[in-house]
Amino acid sequence: MNAARAYRDSTGAAIELIVVDDGSRDDSAGWLNDRVRESDVPIRVVRHEQNLGFGAACNRGVAEARSPLVLLLNNDVALDIDSIGRLASRFVTAAAATPLFAVHCHVLDFETNAEAGAGQAGAFSRGFIRVHERFMAGGDVTATFPSMFASGGSSMVDRERFLELGGFDPLFAPFYFEDVELSYRAWKRGLTVAYAPDAMARHRFSSTIGARPRREIRRISQRNRLFLNWIHLHEPSWVLQHFAWVGLLFVTTPLTLRLDFPRAVIAALRRLPDVLQRRRKERMLARRTDRQVMAIFAR
Repeated sequence: MNAARAYRDSTGAAIELIVVDDGSRDDSAGWLNDRVRESDVPIRVVRHEQNLGFGAACNRGVAEARSPLVLLLNNDVALDIDSIGRLASRFVTAAAATPLFAVHCHVLDFETNAEAGAGQAGAFSRGFIRVHERFMAGGDVTATFPSMFASGGSSMVDRERFLELGGFDPLFAPFYFEDVELSYRAWKRGLTVAYAPDAMARHRFSSTIGARPRREIRRISQRNRLFLNWIHLHEPSWVLQHFAWVGLLFVTTPLTLRLDFPRAVIAALRRLPDVLQRRRKERMLARRTDRQVMAIFAR
């Protein structure tokens, strides 16, 4: 709220807060109504009667928005006072030759203030698209750096491009890898995802899904990582490597009494018709190859 107010007061821009109540069963609705009455910043609440998951909630919020730029913010994330302006400024200065889809914050752990999120580099290694190699900004922190993906919990997106891309894919519900997949989709279609190291956010990690069994969380994460590769990995030699590694892991991981990966493969195969339909669409719309995307980060 304070960051939104500061952005409005410093720029004169019209702002609005949209809160998506994703099927809450506690006193959230009443608490929100009190905030709406008390706030000097316009707040609009939209409600899902059932919990539809992170991606669906974000898609609804962006669809409801009226502004050309939309900041996606989890309910367990707090922004520094100047962060909104610093994210928005990247869209103003972006070159026409590199159309900008999203910019994400530098993230600190809410409790410890430890580094928890920075720029993300990408690579293809050991059969998988890998996106979690973190890099810190050197030199001018007001510069803009390419980043492999923009976390859905603390990123600003170009609303028109978000809608053109189709938003977060419901295939990845209820959570994990939907922001990675959307960002990689943007890279493959010729857009840019960026990191703004001077836009700071603080995140209380996993507070929204921490109650789920860890085994279930790992299985969903592994399944969605497979979806990412099966939809977007198009380089022929990399596809062969991927399936060789999937076969190897399917056979060997049970030997360590870890059944998460075989269960994830089975769960992914159940959605194979949907995955193949998405794969055909992305092959048709891609403007960059996998190697071209990875070359951006190799540099």
